[in-house]
Amino acid sequence: MADDGSETGVPGHQPWAVLARLLCSGRPLGRRELAAEIFSETEDPLGALRWCLASLRRATGAKTLQGDPIVLNFPADTHVDVWRLKSGEVEDAGPTSFLEGVEPAASAAFDTWLLIEREHIASQLYECLRRQSMRALSAGDHVRARSLAERGVRCRPLDESGHIILVKCLAAAGDIAAAVAHAEATEARFLKQTGEKPTPALRAAARKTVTDPPHGVSKTAIIDALIKSGKAAVAAGAVDAGLDCLRRAAADAEKAGDEHLQARALEQLGTSLIHACRGFDDEGALTLQQAADIAVRIGSSDVAAEALCELGYCDALAGRRPSAADYLAEALTHAHGNDERQAGIHAFMGFNLVDWGRVELGVSHFERSLDFARRAENRRREIWALGIGAWGLLRAGRPETARDWLLRCLRLCDDINWLAFRPWPVAILAEARLAIHEIGNTTRADLEEALAVSNQLADPCWQAAAARALALVDVYSGEYKAADRWLIHARERCCSVTDRYAGLLVEIISDQVRLARKAGDDRGAAALARQLLPIVARTHADGHLEFATAALNQSHRSA
Repeated sequence: MADDGSETGVPGHQPWAVLARLLCSGRPLGRRELAAEIFSETEDPLGALRWCLASLRRATGAKTLQGDPIVLNFPADTHVDVWRLKSGEVEDAGPTSFLEGVEPAASAAFDTWLLIEREHIASQLYECLRRQSMRALSAGDHVRARSLAERGVRCRPLDESGHIILVKCLAAAGDIAAAVAHAEATEARFLKQTGEKPTPALRAAARKTVTDPPHGVSKTAIIDALIKSGKAAVAAGAVDAGLDCLRRAAADAEKAGDEHLQARALEQLGTSLIHACRGFDDEGALTLQQAADIAVRIGSSDVAAEALCELGYCDALAGRRPSAADYLAEALTHAHGNDERQAGIHAFMGFNLVDWGRVELGVSHFERSLDFARRAENRRREIWALGIGAWGLLRAGRPETARDWLLRCLRLCDDINWLAFRPWPVAILAEARLAIHEIGNTTRADLEEALAVSNQLADPCWQAAAARALALVDVYSGEYKAADRWLIHARERCCSVTDRYAGLLVEIISDQVRLARKAGDDRGAAALARQLLPIVARTHADGHLEFATAALNQSHRSA
């Protein structure tokens, strides 16, 4: 809007490119730098930049975009949607793509920057829409929840998570027919565009509330006993029976008006859906959000801390890092004085930060987690922090310490017979030993055993980790073809579920790029780099951004 209050359009694509670069740079940009980046093919780059700045000045005000480096100097009441997004504010309606419809002709460096920024902003928008929709749904604001969820689906049309939340919003508002219709339409669209149907979680979301248990389930049991028996059943591997118990507990607690028991049941149900039932992370997150909201309202700090912690873990696993950080920070405010809960929260904080690229800070949280776990004498918490923390130590360039953590982790796994976790430290231990050149005669056999156990557990994450480690051993031995097969298998396993571990997927594709280069396959490395960079940007894997960008730029030069 101009100084006199009238609306002024901005002609052409190049001025929008200039404005976008200035708004998102995070630092002042000099005119020559900006001109070289956007107008590299123009005879007079600085002249073209001056024309664009003048066009923008007519639209934004005479005193804006002056100087060298260029100073924005926008009026205090200027609305910049990407800035508001970074502070967690999001509108119910609006565009879903950064610079939607704008494709400026610029340098390869700017094209790469725009690709990254579009993915970053789309991820931030999707995270905000998802979180705000869940909160609106938990608060009973079905109209706003649906509006936000619909925008989320437009933002990521082939992300099952957004469709599950929208179906849940429709069902919660009582429009079961619309919920079922959207689920069916989504199944058809996914089958046509990807060749595969969504998971059963999409259809399951069409229940009106978690209080709609499967038919034929008795409602005569005591609520507290239902919660305990449901939790025990899930832990013992009887997942369906355990979930039925927890749903009944939540239903009975809601009817009885006992919000504390309702929050407990919902927290256990949400946690079970995330950890024990592949593909149901979104329903689990919605359930946990409801549990957290109830617990915070009634002052139940223990339930609030657990629910918020699990929400943080769910987002960290998927690469929604800013959202995960917010949940975990909030969880910590409810966990003071409880060593066991603080151990879990700090472990998840470390998990999120390491894969975010903030490695040293992440490792420090793992160290704090270990202190709390040992103080609480909780060996499972200690095992998890040691095993996943070693992943962070490797990223920090400390393979010897990682090896020591993993050896203790495996001893503790054996002490308490936690077979289901063991494949992870075995896989990461091989990577640590490769880094310090102490591969032993049993390394491959140990990894093959870990893969066999992972297959028995049907755990795609552990399968992918073990296959990736076998690939790294083959690379170390110069067996590049075998390594390539293992990495392909690792990637297939990692991507076989919707609730995949984003950080592991980034590592696997990065390994594929490195292997292609080692094998002299420049074309293959280029294709893999083009796949890697959007995933790195989308999942906030900032520690890989420089590698992915360099790999893509190298492919441009090779072409």
